[in-house]
Amino acid sequence: MKDMPLERLWHAVFGGPRQELVKARRDEAERRVVGAFAYEQADLLRDARLTREEAVAAIAERFPRLSREQVEQALARGLFESMW
Repeated sequence: MKDMPLERLWHAVFGGPRQELVKARRDEAERRVVGAFAYEQADLLRDARLTREEAVAAIAERFPRLSREQVEQALARGLFESMW
C-alpha cells in the first residue's frame, strides 16, 4: 500500500473517488495560487511600484476566469495579508 498511487489507495479504501473532495482540493489549491499572486501584486502596490489599476489588470490577465469582483477581492485580501 505504501507505493500505491493516491487514487488507487482511495479507491481501495473508499470504493471510488469522491468528486466533491477532489473538487474541493482543486479549488483550495487554486485559491492558494491566486492568493499568492495577489499578495505579490499587493506588495508591489504597497511599495508604490505599480498602481492599483495595474495590479488589478495583472491579476485579471493571469486569471482570466475570475470576475472583476473576484479580482478586486483577491487584491484586497493580498493587501490585508501584506500588511503583516
